[in-house]
Amino acid sequence: METPKGTSIHSSSGRTSSHFEKEEHATTEYYNGNHGAESIEKKNPEHHLDATTALTDADVVEYNYDTQRAEELDEDDKPSRFALFYQKYRKFFLISMWLIFTGFISAAYALQVPKGYSQENLILGLIYAWHSLYVFFCFAPTTVVTKPWMFAVRTVYAPISGFSSRTRTIMYASLVIAVIVVTVFALPETEQSKRVQRLIAFVGMILFIAFTFASSTNHRAVNWNTVCGALLLQFLLALFVFRSSAGHDLFNWISNFAKGYLGKAGEGAAFLVGDDIVAKGFFAISVFPAVIFFAATVQILYYLGALQWILGKSAPLFVALLDISGCEAVVAVASPFLGQSENVLLIKPFLPHLTDAELHQVMTSGFATISGSVLYGYFAMGVDGTALISSCVMSIPCSIAISKIRYPETENPITKGTVRLPKSEERLEGIVHAAGVGAATGVQIVLLIGANLIALLALLYAVNSGLTWIGNFITIQNLTLQLVTGYILVPVAWLIGADNKDLVTVGQLIATKIWANEFVAYQDMMAIVKEGGLSERSISVTTYALCGFSNLSSIGMQVGVLTALAPKKARRIATVAVSAMICGAISTFVSASIAGMLF
Repeated sequence: METPKGTSIHSSSGRTSSHFEKEEHATTEYYNGNHGAESIEKKNPEHHLDATTALTDADVVEYNYDTQRAEELDEDDKPSRFALFYQKYRKFFLISMWLIFTGFISAAYALQVPKGYSQENLILGLIYAWHSLYVFFCFAPTTVVTKPWMFAVRTVYAPISGFSSRTRTIMYASLVIAVIVVTVFALPETEQSKRVQRLIAFVGMILFIAFTFASSTNHRAVNWNTVCGALLLQFLLALFVFRSSAGHDLFNWISNFAKGYLGKAGEGAAFLVGDDIVAKGFFAISVFPAVIFFAATVQILYYLGALQWILGKSAPLFVALLDISGCEAVVAVASPFLGQSENVLLIKPFLPHLTDAELHQVMTSGFATISGSVLYGYFAMGVDGTALISSCVMSIPCSIAISKIRYPETENPITKGTVRLPKSEERLEGIVHAAGVGAATGVQIVLLIGANLIALLALLYAVNSGLTWIGNFITIQNLTLQLVTGYILVPVAWLIGADNKDLVTVGQLIATKIWANEFVAYQDMMAIVKEGGLSERSISVTTYALCGFSNLSSIGMQVGVLTALAPKKARRIATVAVSAMICGAISTFVSASIAGMLF
C-alpha cells in the first residue's frame, strides 16, 4: 500500500519465533485531504488476537511530527524560511533546548527541593523526563526499548503458547479478575471504605458487564481479550489515582491547572459585562466564556499540530493493546478533549465506511465522557476536578470494553491496525486566525448548550407538574419523574457503592442526569452536598456515575451530527443510537463501581 503524503512510518520487529510471523502493524499515518477514502486499501485479513498476541503482534510505530508542518502543505505552498532553517539545524536546536531545560530544572530543584515536596516539583520533573525521552529518541531508534520488551514478552508467553486460544483467553480473564480482587481486598479498611462496601462495588461491576453481555447482539463474537485488556487498563489507572500519592497529585495538578486556565475566560467576560456581574456567578456568565475560550485553545492546538501529536501517540497504543480499529481509537482518545460532536470530525473521511460495530463504539465514546469545554462549568459548581478528569480518562478503555460486549465486531474495518488523522479542511493563516475560528465554534457550542438547557428543563418541569397534579389525587406529594425513576435506579446506586442512607438520593441524581443532563444533576448534587445530605463516599461514586453525556438530548445531538456527515449511514446511526447511549451510561457506572472499590 502506498504511503500517503505526509506520512513517516518507522517500525521495528524482533520476532524470531514462527508464532510471530503473522503481524498486524499498528501504524500511525497522517491522512492527506487530497486523497479520497476510496484509496484506502483493504489489506487486513480477518484474524484473532489473544491476550498476549495483542501485545506482541503490533509493532511500535513512530509518527514524525517534526517535519509535519512542511510535509502536509499543499503543492502550491512552500515552507517558511524558519521551517527550512529549523529542519536544517534541528539536532542543534534539540540539544540546545535540552541543555537549557537541564540547567533550569537543576537550578529550580536546588532552590525548591529544600523547601519540601510540592506538586509543582513533581510536574516539572515529569515534563523534564518526557522532554529528555523525546530528545533521546530523536537520536536513538525505538528498538532500544522495543527489542528488550519483545524479548520479555516472548519469554513470558512461551510457556502458554501451546494452549488453545480459548484457554489463553480464560487464563487472561482469570488474571485480570485476580489482580482486581487481590488489590481491592488487600488494601486496609477505613471508616469510609469497608471491605463489604468494596465487595458490593465489585459485584456491581460484574453485574453491569453481565447485563451488557446478556443484551449483546452476537454473544459468540465478543472478543474477551479486548474487554479484559480494557478493564485492566481502567482499573490500573483508577488505582494510580486513588491509591498513589503521585497519581493523586498529578491529576489534582491537572485539575487545578485546568480550573485556573479556563478561569482566565472570566477576564474576557469582565471586560464585556463588568466585574460586578461576573462576580455574581450566573451560570451563563461563568460557564459560557470558558467554553468559548476552550474551543479557541483546541483550535490553536490543532493548528500547531499538538492535538494531532497527542492523538497520534495515544491512539496506536489502544489499537495495539485492545485490537480495535484506528477510527475507534482516535475517537475514544479525542472524546475527553473535544466532546461527542467534534470528535467525529477527526474521522470524517471514513464515516461512510464505518462498520456497525465501529459506529456503535464511536457513539458510545461520546456518551461515556464529558468534554473539556464544559469542565469549568462543573468546577464552578464545586465538583471535584480530580474525579472529573480521572473519570474522563478512565472512560476511554471502559467505553471500548462495554461497546465491544454489546456490539462486537463481525466485519473487517478498513482502518484495522492503522490510525489515520485527516488533514483539516479549513485553511488557517496563523494562530490568531485559528483562535478566531475556535471562538466561533465555541459560540455554536454555547448556543447549543443554552438551547438544550432551556428546552429540556422546561419539558422536565412540565412533565413533573403533570405528575404532581396526578399524584395529588392519590395523596402522593411532589410526584416527579426523577422521584419515580430514582427509586427504579436505587439498585444501580447500591451497585456502584453508595452508602445505604444515600441510595434514593443518588438514584434520583442519576435519573436527573438521564432525563435532563449532567449539568442539572451536578447542580442538584452540589446543593445536596452543601446541606450535608451525602457522605464523602457517595459524593465520590456519584461524581463518576454522572460524568458523561449519556442523556436523551445527547442522542439528538449525536444523531444530527453523524447524519449530516454521513447521510448514507442515517438509518444505521438511528438504529444504534439508543444502544450506544445506554452503553455510555453503563460505562460511567462501571467507572463508579471501580471508584467504589478503591475509595
